[in-house]
Amino acid sequence: MTAPLKERSSGSVKSRKWAPNRRKAQAAFRDLLAALGIDPDLPALRQTPARAAEAFLDVLTAGYAETPGQALGKGFPVEAPGPVLATRIPTLFTCPHHLLPARAVVHLGFWTVDRAPGLSRITRMVDVLSHRLVLQEDLSQGLVDALVEGLKVEAAVAIVEAQHACVAVEDFARHEVVFRTRAAHGPEALVTSLEQQIGASLAALWTSASAPPSESPASKLRSRPPPKSSGTPKRRTNSKRPPS
Repeated sequence: MTAPLKERSSGSVKSRKWAPNRRKAQAAFRDLLAALGIDPDLPALRQTPARAAEAFLDVLTAGYAETPGQALGKGFPVEAPGPVLATRIPTLFTCPHHLLPARAVVHLGFWTVDRAPGLSRITRMVDVLSHRLVLQEDLSQGLVDALVEGLKVEAAVAIVEAQHACVAVEDFARHEVVFRTRAAHGPEALVTSLEQQIGASLAALWTSASAPPSESPASKLRSRPPPKSSGTPKRRTNSKRPPS
């Protein structure tokens, strides 16, 4: 059994120690502006502490309000165990080293045994684990742990691809660099199969996205030129002459 997320997250903030305080958060952002030598009372900055506190409390660290197990739920029985894929799930997470966000795309694959989650629960679990102060490596492992512990899946794979603002701050020329992390659990054969299916799914999406759109029958009719007119219509005659 994979160790719980809380035992692995040495490089991430595991949980809140206190309940969040919006008033103090706003005051802290105001103090930050002042500490940077910027007047927080400038017209353009008067609402900045409130907006920044809202972004951190309501989005970037909102995942602490729920556990991954609560997000997944108990699932429902399945009669045919097998692979489930969820690819290209967009999310944000915040680097605990710089407090700067990273844009990420998550690809998940897991092999059910007797239960599967509701489909919307999968993306909800991704949000719960990513909307925290978390390292990308720990996010990948946390997603796998949540699936294994919450649903008792036989195998699971999580791939996270992210672009980090902290890298762009150091060198903007590298703002499009994509960092990829992977975590997996289960028999090697099943893990390999899940990874291959994720790769095939992504390849199919990329191919369909790059292919030109197919022309519909209606558009073909619209694009077909009208028949050429020969002027006055000719009178139809019988080529065979009647017998005299």
